[in-house]
Amino acid sequence: MTNKPVAFLVLFMLFLSFLYSSAAFAVSEEEMTYLRMYFKEEELEVISATRSLKPISRVAENMTVITAADIELMNAHTLADVLMTINGVQIDIKAGPGGVGMPYIQGSTALGHVTFFMDGIRLNNLTDSITDVGRLPVQHIQKIEIIKGPASSAWGSSLGGVVNIITRTSGDKEKLGGTLSTSYGERNTGDFKAEAYGKKDRFGYYLYTGRLQTDGMRPNTDFSGDQIYTKLSYDLSPSSNIAFTLLYNRVSRGDGESLDYDFSDHAKIEDLFSSLSFNTALGNELNFNLSVRTSGLDWNFAEKILTTGAAAYEINNKERTYGASAKLTWDREKHSIVVGADYDDSTMDISTIPSGEKEQERWAVFANDTIQLGKLSITPGIRYDNISTSDSLLSPSLGVTYDLFKKTILRAYVARGFNAPTLTATSGDNPGYGYKSNPDLKAEKVWSYQLGAETGELKYIWLKVAAFRHDIKDIIVSESVSASEWTNVNKNKARRQGVEIEARTVPVYHLSLSAGATFLSAKDTETNTDIIGSPTNTYDISLKYDDEKSFKALLKGHYIWWNTTYDYSSQYNSFVFDINLVKSIYKQAGRALEIFVTGHNIFNAEQYFTGLFDSYKNPSRWVEGGVRYKF
Repeated sequence: MTNKPVAFLVLFMLFLSFLYSSAAFAVSEEEMTYLRMYFKEEELEVISATRSLKPISRVAENMTVITAADIELMNAHTLADVLMTINGVQIDIKAGPGGVGMPYIQGSTALGHVTFFMDGIRLNNLTDSITDVGRLPVQHIQKIEIIKGPASSAWGSSLGGVVNIITRTSGDKEKLGGTLSTSYGERNTGDFKAEAYGKKDRFGYYLYTGRLQTDGMRPNTDFSGDQIYTKLSYDLSPSSNIAFTLLYNRVSRGDGESLDYDFSDHAKIEDLFSSLSFNTALGNELNFNLSVRTSGLDWNFAEKILTTGAAAYEINNKERTYGASAKLTWDREKHSIVVGADYDDSTMDISTIPSGEKEQERWAVFANDTIQLGKLSITPGIRYDNISTSDSLLSPSLGVTYDLFKKTILRAYVARGFNAPTLTATSGDNPGYGYKSNPDLKAEKVWSYQLGAETGELKYIWLKVAAFRHDIKDIIVSESVSASEWTNVNKNKARRQGVEIEARTVPVYHLSLSAGATFLSAKDTETNTDIIGSPTNTYDISLKYDDEKSFKALLKGHYIWWNTTYDYSSQYNSFVFDINLVKSIYKQAGRALEIFVTGHNIFNAEQYFTGLFDSYKNPSRWVEGGVRYKF
């Protein structure tokens, strides 16, 4: 590779890895005290930036962390409910609980640009590299770490960003703990959850089962989903352990209908994700992790003619992936070095492709180092990906943080990222749809530049500003091959640039305010025209009350300007506000009984990307309530 910026970053990373300093890799207690005024303890350390634990104040990437407490307070049913409240993340709100949800980050497309991981398992499907967050449960989640912008030097294909889901553990207490929760609302909407966790000698366990159901807030948007999640761990010695995880998710849902076009869609989906990991400390400074994983997707999609009930067409898809990862982490004085490798072997068998099962093999090696030089933190990183159905990619990155003042941190980050073409795009001819695959299709590539600052110098207010510019080339677009055939090709260049602003206040009389805004310009740089459908402005606002005794309340508002044209029949002239109220009516000896009420879209606002079909519009005002028992 002759790209000069790539060569420079590689050489600079190698040079930095040999620097020596006696400074310790640590955050001062003064800085931690300041950060605790605005953030929960679990928000202050993250793993996703380098795939090793480090203080978030030493992370150069633009990151947001969501905790289990946040998820509980907003009474979220699925991952879509959580992500739609995050500044810089956009989701088209459809149907209500369980509806299809596909996220954008800083205007990226939903087709593969945002990559999801849980327990080290990639959640994006093989067919179109989408993660449908509308069907994924959240009760088993401890926290969610979101990287906004490419994270390919650590995670591989992730042009738009990474969402890393960190699941709950057994905890350290020998005593059995858990939660029983039930809620019910309009249109037969119910969410029923049960979890238990604890530890017995060396054995730890976390178990969860749940069911989400609704008749749907819009036509043919009913949903029923059953989930089971388990995490089992065993301490082999004081410095070594093994852990097993499994998530099974079975879903049946209506995917919308149209009276004008005389169709009705329905899907049945089964997900299975499982991992087995071994962790050991090879010394005071050296840690090793080895994990194996498997994931499976069985998906059936059926479309019927509304007036007759006859089948229009049906698609069946089976996907299987088997993979492994190895990682070595070395914390040495001022260095925190991570070296690792990933491997995945995947197969897809979809009924619309007559040539049978398709296979894809991926392997990668990566390395990064966080170097602490007093107030300066430098993080070089690099990764090489080899993908059997696409070109090989080298993804370097370089991040810098600097403590300008006691409560002010500056950030800078430059990285090369990519989005690998889907297995369907490279190998999946579909004659019935007129699609011809392109085995020569290359990955979309991006150079990303980010600058940011956060400060607590203003009394009682924390403020963060992050500017970004993503220069993308080899964009994958559709192109006609003949009058009856089309394919995907690499064509055009684009630039997405903008700024994110966030603010939080400390609690005043138990009341705290947070707000965020993202301003984005997305252009085709070859034609110098705006990209239609890219969200140019998003706003988020949250007002929280917590008396720290028995009552909590949360008012959240979210707004997106989608920048569509009239033929989308869009509507996005007002905020969508939800309100959540939680009252503890019993709390004693580690047990608590709570009742809660949630009002969704309380001002009955219209906020949708397309209104071509009634079932694609966001839900109108609806209410639910429930009870939660913790032990």
